[in-house]
Amino acid sequence: MKKTLKKLMILFVFVFIFSTGQKVEAKEVYAGLPGFDVTLNGIKVDNYSSEYPLLVYKDITYFPMTWYTTRFLGVETDWSESGGLVINQTGISGAFNFYNTRLKNANSYPVNIPNFRIRVNGTEIRNELEPYPLFVFRGVTYFPMTWRFCVNEFKWDYDFSHQKGLVISSKNESKPITPSKPSEESSDYYDLPGSIYYKGKYYLIRTNGKDYRLFSLTHIGNEYKLISNLPVKDFEQRDSKLYFISSDSYYMYDMDNEKLEKIAKDVFIKYGQTITMGNEVFWVDSTDSSLRTKNNIKLNRGAEVNFMEKQGNYLLVTFVDNMDGKYKLMVFDKKGMEIYKTSDATQNARIEDDTLTYFNVEIMRNETVKLN
Repeated sequence: MKKTLKKLMILFVFVFIFSTGQKVEAKEVYAGLPGFDVTLNGIKVDNYSSEYPLLVYKDITYFPMTWYTTRFLGVETDWSESGGLVINQTGISGAFNFYNTRLKNANSYPVNIPNFRIRVNGTEIRNELEPYPLFVFRGVTYFPMTWRFCVNEFKWDYDFSHQKGLVISSKNESKPITPSKPSEESSDYYDLPGSIYYKGKYYLIRTNGKDYRLFSLTHIGNEYKLISNLPVKDFEQRDSKLYFISSDSYYMYDMDNEKLEKIAKDVFIKYGQTITMGNEVFWVDSTDSSLRTKNNIKLNRGAEVNFMEKQGNYLLVTFVDNMDGKYKLMVFDKKGMEIYKTSDATQNARIEDDTLTYFNVEIMRNETVKLN
């Protein structure tokens, strides 16, 4: 039985997500969603709407963990420019938060393989030699966990079956703790789930039960700092920048320079979906599903966005086929410049290694386009 479990475990790789802000190699690969359930400490994960879903790479299942879910499983992480990523099994407890969104995940995504230093329980990990290396997805680092990590290092209980899927139980010293809501009379702020980590600080939303604000928290000293008095309930990280909506305006906070900038006004962003390419910001308007820029300029008038995603160094946008817009597919480069478009209806579009591929519905054949 033990041998059987070990063989099964080799098929499943668990990944720690940890925000680094570190540049990664240009090497890009694709990972997709798995087709089975996952349960952590008795809680079933909604993989299809999670901001950080499970992913499958090289026929191996990767399991995502944020700052919250690492602690939910009894593991702590740390990052520094000189020391890289450090992961230790400590038995710490934390609240469960899997960053659910209102958006449905796609079936596959591009991921990048980084080259910074990694240590697990004091042991150096050479990512370039690992059969299932770390990769970066949606701006955070995924750390692969094989049998030697999950069982030998972290002492987790593991089970997989076709009926229940993947079931993981950690051996935390105490039960997960969820912060209690203060009374309306209290002016004290408390943390909400959803923090990110960047260069020694956590960034998170805090509330006093009435107002919601963006704060930073130092890793050493645990000192909170109010970033802005603007009301904000959610934010998104891209590299060294945080983006959020407040009232009818769109803001960017530069974590390196500690500067806040309004980059768009009078916006109604659909599901909070925005993508930054260079100095340009692209978003989908909630009133007509049109593609717009940070200056509220409507692109491809008359068309409704069907799909918008950053793939590698490019932004890929497809549009609903039965609308009046001239183009059905558009591609923008890392500077936000339009570099390709077609008026033909398309399916299964994707960008990999600077190459765009899609099925052209008009002529019923696959198309391949070099983008550089």
